[in-house]
Amino acid sequence: MSTAFESFATVHQYQLAPIPKELWEPLFMKLGEDYLDAGEFFELHYGDPLSGYSLHLKADKTLQKHSNIFLIDHAWTTSPETAVKELIKNPALLDRLENLMDIEKEEFVSDDEDDDDVTRPSDELIQLVASQANVSEKQAEEALLAENNEVVNAIMRLTLDEDAKQESERLEEQVLGQMLASGQPQEKEEKEKKERSERRKKREEEWMKGRANAVYENMWSYIQTYSYSILQQDGQPVTQTAWYVNDEVGSAICHSDKPNVACLPFIFSRGSRGMIPYSVFFPIEDIAPGEIVSCDLLPKNVERESDKLAYLFALENRVLLSEELEQKKHVLIEAYKSQKLAQTSLEHLNSQQAVEWFKQQEKRRKKDTILVHTDAQFVQQFLNLDGVKFTPDRERADIIWLSSDFKDWNSLKPHQSINQIPNENCLTYKQNLAQLIKQTFGSPSWYLPTYNLVTELSEFVGDYLNTKDEGQTNLWVTKPWNAARGIGIRIVKNLSEAIRLHDDSTPRIIQRYLASPCLYNGKKFDLRYIVLVRQAHPDLVACVYNMFWVRLANKKFDLTDLQDYERQFTVMNYTNYQMTQLDHKSFIQNMEKQHSVKWDNIQQEIYAVIRDVLKAAVNQPQPLGFGGMAANQNTFAVYGFDLMLTDDFKPILIEVNFSPDCTRACQYDAQFVNNIFSVVDERFGRVEKGLEAFTVL
Repeated sequence: MSTAFESFATVHQYQLAPIPKELWEPLFMKLGEDYLDAGEFFELHYGDPLSGYSLHLKADKTLQKHSNIFLIDHAWTTSPETAVKELIKNPALLDRLENLMDIEKEEFVSDDEDDDDVTRPSDELIQLVASQANVSEKQAEEALLAENNEVVNAIMRLTLDEDAKQESERLEEQVLGQMLASGQPQEKEEKEKKERSERRKKREEEWMKGRANAVYENMWSYIQTYSYSILQQDGQPVTQTAWYVNDEVGSAICHSDKPNVACLPFIFSRGSRGMIPYSVFFPIEDIAPGEIVSCDLLPKNVERESDKLAYLFALENRVLLSEELEQKKHVLIEAYKSQKLAQTSLEHLNSQQAVEWFKQQEKRRKKDTILVHTDAQFVQQFLNLDGVKFTPDRERADIIWLSSDFKDWNSLKPHQSINQIPNENCLTYKQNLAQLIKQTFGSPSWYLPTYNLVTELSEFVGDYLNTKDEGQTNLWVTKPWNAARGIGIRIVKNLSEAIRLHDDSTPRIIQRYLASPCLYNGKKFDLRYIVLVRQAHPDLVACVYNMFWVRLANKKFDLTDLQDYERQFTVMNYTNYQMTQLDHKSFIQNMEKQHSVKWDNIQQEIYAVIRDVLKAAVNQPQPLGFGGMAANQNTFAVYGFDLMLTDDFKPILIEVNFSPDCTRACQYDAQFVNNIFSVVDERFGRVEKGLEAFTVL
């Protein structure tokens, strides 16, 4: 063995582990030469037996188990967020992927009468432009058609980069403007030409976008993933997911539960020359002449048999015996329909009893000085009650208010209270909230069907297929388990895409999308309520701040463009978009006028939802809820409850947020923090005064 090979084996030891040792050196040799020799052994078949392409061993070849290893190029590395834009900017890649995925390309057809005089360019012109611009004849023809058969313009169109194109368009517009100003006789002709060109450009953009979206919809059957780590500024590693499509050979390898090859991503490190991503495949069974090549495309972490079946619905174009898959979909639908959903009756202090509990606290002895330790800037800025002194020493504090997770519960002293409750992530982590609600209430009307894509894949697919069979709207929204501010949220309607998000390094839930929301001036909105849990044990005591916040989408709602963030979502204050936030009193007045409703009735239903969620958390034992916590722990918590309304004014719980930033609340109500602390700690001697700002649940 050479020293270079030994170094290769050391650097790539983890990637080499699943590959037979006798294939390591042949792999090293092929990687060093970028030797893609799969074409010597294999050939593509079309429509045999799959509807698209499949890979077969050539009729004059045989392959024994572990006898050889082959390299596969990655045709495209992308991300779900950037894929469509990348395809629009790269027509050659778009062409290639359409062919690879067997997508019938939609021809560009002008529907404008002004273009009737544009004829197909001659073969000579096409060949001239293709050779000068170094592109395919198909691309040359498209450019000539777009530029009315003007050769120079077509070549410039194909060779100029985006900045140069913009400058060219600017100069053209400037020259035209000067011509119009001078009143030259060709003014009308040039103006019409420009208008015709703009119309064609717009249609071409729509055409390219449609083609890119078609590839995006189909890519989920072909796209693969691998994970890698990057170091953040604090030195901690974070896992990222790379999404890639194999070349024509790799993409033609179909799925089978009895595979004859193994196919793996392999990132080849060339030291200072960087990393080159490949995939490799090698026979794990003897392959006969002409035999179809198959591998196991199921991720290793899909373990339940029902989830394995569900996952295959993402790979419909690449599954052998796909007819059997279609026949088995009823298994998932029946499993979804037969879920046993709980319906628990929960005890709870009524609001009058809770008010009496607060009054009892008022009788306790007032304290002249109360030490507060906090890392929340809005608390430091707006808490100005008599007797408050801030301390950097958490050990000395009477009240501790932290924005980060607290875990050292045993360190709390009898006189200390803290703004967190043990295991409160049962509410604030989206997958935990969904499980809490499902196991307590089943499928309540105020919570949309929600599934954990890691553990409930088959339940989701069963729901999706059942919804499709019933002809209902099948829109879903995916969200990371533990992220706020609208981070990582995406609307999906494609079953394959939804299933493949299981492979993302960021675990997600998937929730039915509210397709018929209540609108305010035609726009979506959500409602943020600040909820104070004053006591969780032995009885729940909670109240809701009377002032709430209305966050409004920037554009009028419709379902035509699901990727338009400003139309579909309402959280703008953490993005580059302008935020619209409404005063709650004006909102109530306008809602009652627009929709002829009584807000108080809606408000009571919202309070009932909040109360039910908190009751579930208090009554369910850990880890499902935070029930069973020690009685001597003096804890409280402030949560942000986000809700929406249906078009018939019924509340829908969206999520519960941990320790929300209340800076904006303080700007609307300067006493906001003072009121919370007054209710949280009777030693201020103003519990009753603080309660005036709350509604006790």
